[in-house]
Amino acid sequence: MGKYEQLNATILEGVGGLDNIKSLSHCVTRLRFRLKDESICDTEGLKATKGILDVVQQGGQYQVVVGPMVEGIYNEFIAAYPVNQGGEVPANPGQNDGQKTDPFSRLLGTISEIFQPILGVLMAGGFIVSILSLICAFVPEFKGTTTYTVLYATGYAAFQFFPIIVAWAAGQKFGLKPVLSMAIGAVLIYPDLVAMTSGDPTSVLFEGNPLLQANVYGDVFGIPLVLLNYYLQVLPSIPIIWLAAKVHKFFEGCLPELIRGIFANVFTMVIASLAGLLVIGPVTTILANAVAMGIQGFLAISPALAGLVVGTFWSLLVMFGLHWGIIPLWFTEMSAVGYSTLNPLNFAGCGAIMGACIGMVLKCKDKELNTNLHIPALISSIFGVAEPALYGILIPRKKLMWATFLGSGIGGAIAGACGAKWFTPGANGWLGLPCYIDPVNGIDKGFIGLAVGGVIATVVAIVAVFVLGTKTDAEKAA
Repeated sequence: MGKYEQLNATILEGVGGLDNIKSLSHCVTRLRFRLKDESICDTEGLKATKGILDVVQQGGQYQVVVGPMVEGIYNEFIAAYPVNQGGEVPANPGQNDGQKTDPFSRLLGTISEIFQPILGVLMAGGFIVSILSLICAFVPEFKGTTTYTVLYATGYAAFQFFPIIVAWAAGQKFGLKPVLSMAIGAVLIYPDLVAMTSGDPTSVLFEGNPLLQANVYGDVFGIPLVLLNYYLQVLPSIPIIWLAAKVHKFFEGCLPELIRGIFANVFTMVIASLAGLLVIGPVTTILANAVAMGIQGFLAISPALAGLVVGTFWSLLVMFGLHWGIIPLWFTEMSAVGYSTLNPLNFAGCGAIMGACIGMVLKCKDKELNTNLHIPALISSIFGVAEPALYGILIPRKKLMWATFLGSGIGGAIAGACGAKWFTPGANGWLGLPCYIDPVNGIDKGFIGLAVGGVIATVVAIVAVFVLGTKTDAEKAA
């Protein structure tokens, strides 16, 4: 008998039985069903089932939120029942079974699918770098050792060669072969081209315009070659690989089979690489600079107000999966100015979510509920995964949810007012605190403000639980 046999039997009955299931996949917290008819599902019954945090219907999917145990539940389900298996998928898929969505929603879905497979690697590498930053803050001489150099290379390599990794992920999304995707992405950071940017340009376009000014280093077929440093860049690889996928598909369809295997790749590499270096790269860099300037301009007007707004509503974006469209802006800003001022504004959110979980564990007298929900949600929040707490603890308690969000907003306002900056990508939540240490000046006002804001957000959420109680809205109504 499997550990989740009874739960899976209940889920199967709740979604309308085997005959109603077209396919099943999962993400980090949800079973994602594609059903023939969602109207026959027992949604309320599933929501009331122990072990199920929530049910969400969106994007043509019937999503059963079960928390961090999702992989074990999924594996037992597909072993017990003959269903079409989709495996693990991004947390916010862009595919929607033909349902019409607005362009912005489709863009968010596409970005989500591209970034989801690589976030785990980025978090791992960032965690290594953040720990090194923490060590160097207290032992500065460690930075001059060979050990530091090797460990830093281990953690930072993924970010140094970001265009190649993003190109691979974009290729997975757009249907281009992985090796071809990475080869095209590597052109952006080819050493000889990067070395040219350290020399004197042959001319300057739009000189004096901070947004459009660009250095020209010769020409290609008479077209000015605007070279930029694409290390850490997010945007260029995505449209370049999208174009490469279209080009490759075209030549795969029109070239004779005898030469298709070689020349489809040749034409794809040449066209995509030239288009990337001559057009797409410069244009996307201008867009990236514009976004970075816009973010910094908004923060310059009122950093505290910006922190209050972003901090308060960040978890709401997470709840609906919209945060995946904002995460790339952190890297865009970082690639333009060396750090992100937007990322710190939502740092307190993890502290607030964790505080709500701590409060529930301390206040709730139901040991079984603590064991099955509150403690697992707390552990997840420590590692920056908020969904179990959002769906299992906060959504059923609206006043507690908004009190927690407000605590996060207060923390974000403090971080913004103190000028907190995110210098190194790394782990989420409190584990990623060293990422906010200035690599030059060490612990500064911004870092202290960020930490204080996070602590206040955590305390506010804990106090809110004790003031508002642990009962759900439904229990209070009853």
